[in-house]
Amino acid sequence: MAHDLVIRGGLVATASDAVVADLGIRGGRIATIDQGLPAGGTEIDARGLVVVPGGVDVHTHLDLDLGGMRTADDFESGTAAAACGGVTTICDYAWQQPGVTLAQTLERWKAKAQGKAHVDYGFHVILSEASDAVLGELPALVANGFPSVKVFTIREFGLSDEGLLRVLRAARAVGALVNVHCENSDMLDLAQADLVAAGRTDPRHYADSRPALAEVEATRRVIDYAELVDAEVYIVHMSCSGAAEALRAARRRGLRVWGETRPIYLGLTREAYARGGVEAAKVCGAPPLRTEADLTALWDALRAGDIQTIGSDNTSWTVAQKAEGAADFRKVPYGVPGLETEMRVVYSEGVAKGRLSLQDFVSAFATTPAKLFGLYPRKGTIAVGSDADLLLLDPAGTQTIDERTLHSRAGYDPFHGFQVRGVPRVTLSRGEVIARDGQLLSRPGRGQLVLRERRVG
Repeated sequence: MAHDLVIRGGLVATASDAVVADLGIRGGRIATIDQGLPAGGTEIDARGLVVVPGGVDVHTHLDLDLGGMRTADDFESGTAAAACGGVTTICDYAWQQPGVTLAQTLERWKAKAQGKAHVDYGFHVILSEASDAVLGELPALVANGFPSVKVFTIREFGLSDEGLLRVLRAARAVGALVNVHCENSDMLDLAQADLVAAGRTDPRHYADSRPALAEVEATRRVIDYAELVDAEVYIVHMSCSGAAEALRAARRRGLRVWGETRPIYLGLTREAYARGGVEAAKVCGAPPLRTEADLTALWDALRAGDIQTIGSDNTSWTVAQKAEGAADFRKVPYGVPGLETEMRVVYSEGVAKGRLSLQDFVSAFATTPAKLFGLYPRKGTIAVGSDADLLLLDPAGTQTIDERTLHSRAGYDPFHGFQVRGVPRVTLSRGEVIARDGQLLSRPGRGQLVLRERRVG
């Protein structure tokens, strides 16, 4: 049977190997991997290009209302950015409001994405409370294709330690993976109060308001709680060497814990805050950027498999929204855009510079998140039967990232001006070309909700 599309002669890379081959695609899925395939209905010449699975970013915040503000990017613009950056599947965080059921929360987020998304999507639910009623919804949540939840340890959004333990135990009973934002609120409060008392509220001091030790302590505590109740946890946006070491030690003890880091922690350091004012506010996220030593430790942890995934934590605010905190870091909304630039930056800073193998790049951006969150093997790999979600990347291509050409409505990017080696050329989602050379070719609403079945890999 003829193929709808043949992608010819690229270096086809998975998490385990890389071979020059043709890919035959039929009905939106990979049908054949071989050399010398007959002509397809359509052909793409991939000679000289690297063909990797489309990115699976399991940490995004689109169309989010927070603190009286709404993020710049909704599911239309956010997934347009994803498509042009090689990300073909996202899992967004559906934020439960107090008194609202988990089922109602999911319906609200489904409505936000419906008719807008360019790429496929799933959801995790952020739990705002650990009541019997909320925990009683977890079995249905998992059974209906949403086998992961998130909690915070910071007071602003978080649960008490008792609530955290209740969530971990309830999740363990139904096979859900608990994603955790790890920072110690009391330590953050003390650091912030000292800065305010000293009159050091300009965002250039932001990193000092959220010390690394606050992240390390909370990471250790969450791991200990998980060990106590035999739960599985996924530590999000790990930013420092101490947290990575805590995760490494736990995994060596055989605990079922995983970790994620962000591109900004792999490409930027706290020196970016030295500009002060609005420029510093643009790169304020939680946790903050750390030191060069932390950056090096995160690359080491990725290479060693001690941290397993990379996610953008894309939370995009406009420059005007960020400017609200130009003189006071307490007023800066947390988060940065990242969906469009994350894969090229990590390829350039990692693979092109010899910090990370091509296979580890594929594993961190696609295969491992797909396995952990129940998307594999439909997503996250290049195999017969898998969705034809692919990124064709030019390993020799160079580019200066220009935020004016990107698709986020934030109007800026933390990697603006970065020189990268490794340029996305073509993105395919279920066999359809949705972006080429930075130009969006998709249509809103073609992205599909993907229900997930919990798997551990």
